Amino acid sequence: MKKVTLAFTLLLGFLGLAACSSTKNDNVYRGEILFAAQKGNNLKLTIRKNDCKQQEGGIKEIVLSHSYDSHLVVGSCVEVSHNDDGITVTNISRKRSSSWLSRTSKN
Repeated sequence: MKKVTLAFTLLLGFLGLAACSSTKNDNVYRGEILFAAQKGNNLKLTIRKNDCKQQEGGIKEIVLSHSYDSHLVVGSCVEVSHNDDGITVTNISRKRSSSWLSRTSKN
């Protein structure tokens, strides 16, 4: 009975991993910001599409039509997603908290 339970558990585990790997979204990638400049109301970013790991990789330049975001700085790792609303860039690097409460203590 234990062997059947173990085999069933392994089978479900492999099926779960196969389901997760097949849901990869090709419209989302990670990269490093190489250059950032504000042009009027637009933020122009040059992003190296390298999954934030390697120093070399293809360079993809995008122009965003939204207000300045202080979290999108040179050197940060970002996730770029393309959807029906346009392009969304999210900083996924570890960053200092934006909450003023976390910066009021004396360290």
